[in-house]
Amino acid sequence: MLANASENETKELWWSIYAWWSCVLVLKMMLLTWFTGQIRVREQVIHSEEDRMWMTKKSEIILCTTGDGHPDVIRIRSAHRHDLETVLPFIVFTPLWLNVETCNSTVKILIPCFALVSILYTLLHMQLLQMSNLWKLSSLATLYCIVIYICTIAAVRYSISIMDLI
Repeated sequence: MLANASENETKELWWSIYAWWSCVLVLKMMLLTWFTGQIRVREQVIHSEEDRMWMTKKSEIILCTTGDGHPDVIRIRSAHRHDLETVLPFIVFTPLWLNVETCNSTVKILIPCFALVSILYTLLHMQLLQMSNLWKLSSLATLYCIVIYICTIAAVRYSISIMDLI
């Protein structure tokens, strides 16, 4: 199919892959925010007095100004922070990479791989999947390797194109 496709059709396919998986990752991050609120209500953990109105069991409320207060809250906040550290750079730098990338299979493999591994890492980090810590470490390493690869290729190719202009 893609062997006969023009360069514009190939680039459109890349951008559609990027758009789809970026939306999936953004929805995952939004779901983590919603789940954080649900866990806070379930465990009756608040981080400010203004949140007291959302709690049903007024006598059992835990006020923790650091934002934590319960292991489930700590885990989900950590998973969300991790997404901010990996998903946001992926979303920002991948468009730059797509403008200079030349290999079709690399794009079709790396973008979905990053998204699926990110979802797996979140599930492992929140302990919704019970697997060994080696899986969690491997998925984390994979995420960082993909982001570093994308950033490095984009930086090198843009540097080369700038040097050609000089």
